[in-house]
Amino acid sequence: MDILRIGVFLIGIALLIIAVLVTVVYFEVIRPRGEPPPFHAYCQEGYVVITANKDLSEVKVVDAEGRLYCAFDEIKAGSDKVCRVGNRTLYIVEHRGYTDVIWCAPRRPVAMD
Repeated sequence: MDILRIGVFLIGIALLIIAVLVTVVYFEVIRPRGEPPPFHAYCQEGYVVITANKDLSEVKVVDAEGRLYCAFDEIKAGSDKVCRVGNRTLYIVEHRGYTDVIWCAPRRPVAMD
């Protein structure tokens, strides 16, 4: 009777290990990766910096009300473009249906004690 219980326990452990291995293989090997975004944009002291991951065309920087700040006909892969925007709150970088919202907050003065 004890040998039967030990055997069932070992089979359960083996199935658990197999399930973990199958899950790891799925997430690391089989699962398709999503395509990276065409660009990355961020705000730096009143400027929106756009880093192109691939060749881009027709890139626009607008604010939340739709006012156009910059328009770039072409940005080569691996290069950066800079658009002076000031310190409003939100800016939208658009490229052929892909948009990225950038938050530009004004710098707060540091209090010195």
